[in-house]
Amino acid sequence: MNQAIDTVRSACKRGLVLAPVAALLLSVSGLLLGNGLLGTLLIVRAGHEGFSSGAISAMMSFYFAGFTVGALVLPRTIVSVGHVRTFAGFAAIASMTTLLHVAFVEPTAWMLLRLVTGFAYAGMILATESWLNAHAVQSTRGQLLSIFGVVSMGSWAMGQALLNIAAPASVTLFIIVSLLISAAVVPITLLPSHPPAEVEQEPVALKDVVLVSPLAAVGVFLAGVAIGGFWGMGPNFAQRIGLDVGGISAFMAAVLGGTLALQWPLGWLSDRVSRNLAIAGAALASAAAAVGVALAVQAPLPMLLAAGALFGGFGIPIYSLCLAAANDDLAAGRRLGTARGLLLLNGIGTAAGPLIGGAAMNIVGPGGLFLCAAALLATLAVLAIARGQPKRPLEIRATRCPSTPMITGSLDTMIRVQDEYERAR
Repeated sequence: MNQAIDTVRSACKRGLVLAPVAALLLSVSGLLLGNGLLGTLLIVRAGHEGFSSGAISAMMSFYFAGFTVGALVLPRTIVSVGHVRTFAGFAAIASMTTLLHVAFVEPTAWMLLRLVTGFAYAGMILATESWLNAHAVQSTRGQLLSIFGVVSMGSWAMGQALLNIAAPASVTLFIIVSLLISAAVVPITLLPSHPPAEVEQEPVALKDVVLVSPLAAVGVFLAGVAIGGFWGMGPNFAQRIGLDVGGISAFMAAVLGGTLALQWPLGWLSDRVSRNLAIAGAALASAAAAVGVALAVQAPLPMLLAAGALFGGFGIPIYSLCLAAANDDLAAGRRLGTARGLLLLNGIGTAAGPLIGGAAMNIVGPGGLFLCAAALLATLAVLAIARGQPKRPLEIRATRCPSTPMITGSLDTMIRVQDEYERAR
């Protein structure tokens, strides 16, 4: 009986541990619901308005350009005004730019608005990732960031379904996006969210990020090129191999579904083995799946979908694994600068991905997109294996609840102290 009571009491205490990040993840969910809907909505609406394919591609590039610039310059803003204000301020900017798309239906205006939107999202993602890292301990960091990835991808996918609520030519969907982005501010401002304590942040030059965490730096860049190529040219690949609209949607959904299925298990695994080996395994598996996609262009659709699911399932989480690896041994004051550097490298890779992937398709054919991705990911796997090393002993282990991914260092310490006090009584 006493054991059962202790179990219930422990579960309740772990619930308190989840609270600090639960509000943050809820905000991220609303934010990416809006972003997922907006990205697809703009492409569909641009087609209806007669925008050229070059203009539509440029819109995507401008978003990533804004994102990259934001990753470079915005960490100082987070330090000066705090995580909550940064998130809220840039959410307001993203909400306003959404409505301005309706007021100025013109390619140049939309490119500039996408530039501003990318800049704003860089600020919000920087704030959330540094926030999550501040609440993670080494034994749970991979799982926590993987949960963040699952929430992000799941919300983005659900955003696609909202496209069916109203006609893209109407203002309704733009209003819905604006409302979703605005609503994302509510959880972190009105719910117990426990933002990180203000820690004096040290400036971290990009070269220092590369020197201190070379595998993480190379990993986020190479994965950015490989996955960015897919995001930019994946629908075009599906179209060029003869899939209809339903087939294109199914292929894109399969890649995302694989990500949702494997994101958390990979994070869980990275907390129990060397992160270098986890990165190597994920990169090698994704590379093999990419080759499978290239070879399955003439195969039955289920085989193509299965290969696509494995490609996304192992490839897309690599960024989270690299971020966890980079933060394991960092002092608190260097985490924000490091996150900025990794986000910048990933943004550069993602922006270059469609150009490199498109060139490979022109040279080799549609399958060239995934053969190029396979080469990049295989290179990453080799580099990770070359740097493989036994996992370091952990100072804090998640032995209290192995199945619970989100355990913050401070609150877990409070719980252990309270347990010791009660036993002493």
